Amino acid sequence: MSRLSAPSRIAFAVAAALLLSSAALAGDLHLAWDASPGATGYRVYYGTAPGSYPQSVDVGNVTETTLTTLGDCTEWYFAVTAYNDAGESGYSNEVASWPRPIVTSTSPSAAEQGRRLDVAINGTNFRTGSTVAFSAAGVTVNGSTIGSCTQIVSDVSVGASATVGASNVSVTHPNGVTGTGAGVFTVQAAVPPTVQSTSPVDGATGVSVAVHPTVTFSEAMDPASVTASTVRLLDSGGAAVAQAAGSPALSANGTVATITPAASLAQGATYKIDVVGGTSGVKDLAGHGMTSGFRQSTGFSTVGDTTAPAISNVQSSQVAGTSAQITWTTNEASDSRVEYRKSGTSAYQSTTLDATAVTSHSVALQGLAPQTAYQYHVVSSDAAGNTSTSSPDDTFTTTSSPYAYLRFEAEAGTLVSPMRRSSGTGVFGEAYVDTPAGSNGTANSPAGTATFGVNLPSAGTWYLWVRMYGPGSSSNAMFESVDGGSRAAMTATPTGSWVWIAGRSYSLSTGQHSVELGGNEAQARADRILLTNDPGFVPTEQAVGDVQPTQPVSAFTGSAGDARVDLAWTNPADGDFVRTVIRYRTDGKYPTSPVDGLAVADRPASPGTNDAFAHTGLTNGVTYSYSAFAIDASGNVADRATAQATPQPTPQPPPAPGNLRVTP
Repeated sequence: MSRLSAPSRIAFAVAAALLLSSAALAGDLHLAWDASPGATGYRVYYGTAPGSYPQSVDVGNVTETTLTTLGDCTEWYFAVTAYNDAGESGYSNEVASWPRPIVTSTSPSAAEQGRRLDVAINGTNFRTGSTVAFSAAGVTVNGSTIGSCTQIVSDVSVGASATVGASNVSVTHPNGVTGTGAGVFTVQAAVPPTVQSTSPVDGATGVSVAVHPTVTFSEAMDPASVTASTVRLLDSGGAAVAQAAGSPALSANGTVATITPAASLAQGATYKIDVVGGTSGVKDLAGHGMTSGFRQSTGFSTVGDTTAPAISNVQSSQVAGTSAQITWTTNEASDSRVEYRKSGTSAYQSTTLDATAVTSHSVALQGLAPQTAYQYHVVSSDAAGNTSTSSPDDTFTTTSSPYAYLRFEAEAGTLVSPMRRSSGTGVFGEAYVDTPAGSNGTANSPAGTATFGVNLPSAGTWYLWVRMYGPGSSSNAMFESVDGGSRAAMTATPTGSWVWIAGRSYSLSTGQHSVELGGNEAQARADRILLTNDPGFVPTEQAVGDVQPTQPVSAFTGSAGDARVDLAWTNPADGDFVRTVIRYRTDGKYPTSPVDGLAVADRPASPGTNDAFAHTGLTNGVTYSYSAFAIDASGNVADRATAQATPQPTPQPPPAPGNLRVTP
């Protein structure tokens, strides 16, 4: 088709961007155009270079549409043609745009009235020249700097009378295309700061004379107010202890002040941490002072121990399919912790610290992978904080297990709003599911759902586990159910960290089943789901090391034949890609993970290669829904690519006519 040199009969423009909800798809853009007389339909052409449109979509007889498969952070070029039975027109005028901005989170996510601060807007499709706006009255954006297409840093003033509560944050391209993150920033009422904790704690004994005491505040503090006169250490006579230059030092997030004495403290002496309140004391970033000062009542006492414990006799025992016992000895009472990893990987995960001070140590490792080699070392600290780590690493290999351990990512499920996919750190696949602020639900009416298929290899009792995170005690619960049954609450405790939470156990048959997570308390999060028939298994895996999936499989197609479907695809070019797994279902749903539906193929391959597979022995007239999952060397699973086809018998000519005769 040649490009029109005269003004096209079809004029179109990018429509005014609608507000993008937090559950919207990435890479979308809305287009509209004037009707062409006599047209019975329209086709949208697009690509990433001017005048070159390798992709197109027939949108029917409408004059606007939304494209939802555009690559992020990319300039796309568009043209439209009209058609009827007589043929297709030339191209319309060309327009270009990035996809709609997507706002996923802000950092920090909240600020008090009266604050001026830098707020990082996180998401994607942030192009040069974009502007930022907050929906809350009294919140002003003084200026913004676009560091990359995934982050904008805005200088924000939160007025003293700014509206308290959740605020939407919008990013608008120079051409007016806007994306909005719903409730991603919160304006907090002005609250005087308080001291949340100190280290050493009040009454602590045996503290090292080289200690650097810390004070943790309830919020970020004004650095100018944190001085040696307002955050200090007092000796037993009430005199201030001299501090080193630069002390006290405030942490990067402004919540922790560290006191560095000018010299080591006296052995066996008592000291008190003192924070001055009132108008001449410490203040938060909004200028609010503490209503009263803070001082430890009894203080802490020092001891001159600077020698780390000596570790010996490190051993592994009771090694089974998913567990092992690690033991060692120290020459003084110390705490216990083990750091371990699969052999060949770079990152360690750690057991929970056992703070009990002992000389004979024993730590159980749980949630291990069967028939896998592990490396480990042990860590012990004495009461003075002196720490020793065993070296070099020791090793053990787990045995086989008769049980199955089926894992899948929460963000891979079929999501119903307001349940949404969110990006973050410290999670598998760098994503999780949650619900926005204000979206609470009940067992009969959850606030959105995430649904997953899973194909069980055997019948029996299966145990559900979910890796969850609760920001607070009123935002740490979700509902779980299996196969459409009653919903039960799961509560993430403790809050403030990712923890594995046990759901119910279910008596299930071999084959396909459905798992659902439902919104209960707003902002509760779920990362990874596990189903196992091992009654003693307790998952412990942490998101350490490489948790970023490869790009998905591309150009995934299925061509139907007689009792067969011919599949073809292109593997991602990521250097750590190792294989593609293909699964299928025949109930109209696409598999959500490599443990959903029935197996088709598991294809080891090199990055960027083309591949194909003939799925034969199928039933004609049945629609087969396929999902292809790219998997990297660390086991991370990319988002699915889907294809669908319905085998049909090869057309046959009709039989010869019968009963040929001459009639009167």
